[in-house]
Amino acid sequence: MAYSENDNATGQGGVGIAGGQAKAMGQNKVLECSADHITRLVRELQDNGVGLNSSAGERQLSTLPKVLAFLGDRGLNTYEGTAAGYARLATRIQDLEADGWIIESRRENVIGPDGLFHRGVARYILVGRLPAPQQSTPAEEVQ
Repeated sequence: MAYSENDNATGQGGVGIAGGQAKAMGQNKVLECSADHITRLVRELQDNGVGLNSSAGERQLSTLPKVLAFLGDRGLNTYEGTAAGYARLATRIQDLEADGWIIESRRENVIGPDGLFHRGVARYILVGRLPAPQQSTPAEEVQ
């Protein structure tokens, strides 16, 4: 499905529209992040036991790494994260990174649920976690 220049916010008419996920991240590809796409993703998270069940910040921080691990290279973009219940997804990602999680941020072009073209929407992919620093033990007293 191609959009005319008048059908999107930035005059990118005729760019390729990709329904679905990971293959849509190349140059001139656009992910159609429709309500159906988002609904399927949120249902997939719930069905696999990693859906968010509380909007509390601590719950978001404890669940988000599990979601990103489950999704693997597919990751989670801003629209998908918001629909899954993560308020201020970029802030939650920063919080996780401050706690030692390594998260890659990729940019993709998206036709959002609003039907408009959005350039450079963030997609977050879990890479791993830094090892926890070892706690030093007090030096034994010298007698």
